[in-house]
Amino acid sequence: MRITIIGCGWLGQALARHWYGRHDLVLTTTRPERLPELEALGGRAQLLCGDDQPAMARALAAADAVVLTLAPRGDRQVDAEAYAATYLHTGRSLHALLPALPQLRQIVYTSSCGVYGDAAGGWIDEATPPEPRDAHAAVLLQAEQLLQAAAGQLAVAVLRLGALHGPGRELGPRLARLAGSQRSGDGGTWSNWIHRDDAVAAIDRVVDRGFSGVLNVVDGQPVTLRQLVDGVCAARGLEPVTWEADDPASAGSTSSSPAAGTGLPNRRIRNQRLLDLGVTPASPGVLEQLSAG
Repeated sequence: MRITIIGCGWLGQALARHWYGRHDLVLTTTRPERLPELEALGGRAQLLCGDDQPAMARALAAADAVVLTLAPRGDRQVDAEAYAATYLHTGRSLHALLPALPQLRQIVYTSSCGVYGDAAGGWIDEATPPEPRDAHAAVLLQAEQLLQAAAGQLAVAVLRLGALHGPGRELGPRLARLAGSQRSGDGGTWSNWIHRDDAVAAIDRVVDRGFSGVLNVVDGQPVTLRQLVDGVCAARGLEPVTWEADDPASAGSTSSSPAAGTGLPNRRIRNQRLLDLGVTPASPGVLEQLSAG
């Protein structure tokens, strides 16, 4: 199969390595200095910015499928305008080119579970209406909707990924900095994760099956903020974190909501559709990774 990967960062590179020798790949980047690195992955490397329609047309000229594993560059990840430039410009260019790409059979877009709202710790699935809580998630949802508008012409798979972890994205050092501190709330806010290699397996299956629709890509093992922080401190022999809800001196001063004071959405995300597609997350969960140091 001829596949173009738009956005070959941490996830896109792992996907390219997985497909090495199995598919005819075009790998794109916005940075000229990365072209040799991508060529070494076995595909044809091409420079591509999302708003450059002629370059995108060249990248997709023979593609049967296109996978968008986009991410803003560097410190722009905190900038909602950079999100719009990355996701919406690319989505608009792709949508505009579709009439000239009759051979293209599938679009795979890696979005985020961040498009969902707060569920007060309850379970949600793909049928739950999106409710973005910030400008970044709103951009991701707009890009989803833009691409889904083409679903009558070809398969459009929207993969809502949980928080990614894996090689090069170890959480231990970051969470260890919280050792000995006092945190608001009780640490009961749920988070949802997926190992990078399991995300790659999900994308592989989606392309292989020609899947169309929305798919939550999470490992099905939600963990609380407290479990994450306590796990790191215990594994490294560090002073534990004190949660205000456990501190008698702070009793009555915090909300009863587990997410109080964190600013984080509190939800548990089901992955039954992923399992039904034949993808069973096999990599170590985030707690196992933290316990291993």
